[in-house]
Amino acid sequence: MKHATLHSRLLALLLLLLAVGSASAQETPADPLAAKPAATAKAGQPVPRMPLVAAAPARAEWTVRMTSDFSSIEKLGEDRLPAGFAEIASQQRTVSSVQYSKDAVTKTYRLQTRWSDGDTDEEWIVMGSHVGERAGHRGFYIVGSESSLGRELSQADFPELAWVDMSLYRGMKTYKGKPAFVFSVPFDNKRLSGDQAQIMAFIKRDDPKATPSKVFKPKVSEVIAYLDAATQLPIEYNDGMVLRRYHFTQPTGERLIPPAKIIDFLRVRSEALRIRLTPPVGPGTK
Repeated sequence: MKHATLHSRLLALLLLLLAVGSASAQETPADPLAAKPAATAKAGQPVPRMPLVAAAPARAEWTVRMTSDFSSIEKLGEDRLPAGFAEIASQQRTVSSVQYSKDAVTKTYRLQTRWSDGDTDEEWIVMGSHVGERAGHRGFYIVGSESSLGRELSQADFPELAWVDMSLYRGMKTYKGKPAFVFSVPFDNKRLSGDQAQIMAFIKRDDPKATPSKVFKPKVSEVIAYLDAATQLPIEYNDGMVLRRYHFTQPTGERLIPPAKIIDFLRVRSEALRIRLTPPVGPGTK
């Protein structure tokens, strides 16, 4: 199965890095903003409510249209990276859009990904379990080390915006005729995601002076996000690597139910785990 987000590509790179002895640190570097206060919005500007990034409604559908270019990532230094890096980095096919369907009652998400070559994929996240389908429809598996999306979506509908903070609020602007709250931060000061932090840790072993902008080669130096002032749902987010535009639509009234084959897969897996984790009962067992 082909994964649907930029994170999946970075994680694929990360797995290669870890294979040659990368440190397994999950730590995010200390936030430089703590030492240098960010500029704030002008006096008198409206102040957004908390939480700053609203959750999508309990039953919701939205599409994130993406524009990205990974061609510059190969400049990380192939001579220092393991075999296979160049092949992953030079892949031309990119994600065009991801359609999200959410049902908070069943704790289910459906992700429908459209790729630049017209191909499409479908993924399901059920109660935090991210279910992937093997190539050639050869059964299902739980997406674990390859992606943290299942865990992230159980905490927030828009995990890519976890960095948004009031210290980064720049005031209200008009975005395509709509009032929007604006947040921005220099790329090098933005809180790194878990996979980015690990890649940085590996690169810094050879180059202690490496910075996120030197490693990831963003197209913009300032990361910026626009939130709808009325709903505080995201409108646009440009992190310098992927430009995301969010479009929310009215979902059907029906519950979001995974296909029977996925429910059966999760049921069988749950039973197997229960048997494996149940202590044996017999002579000598207390």
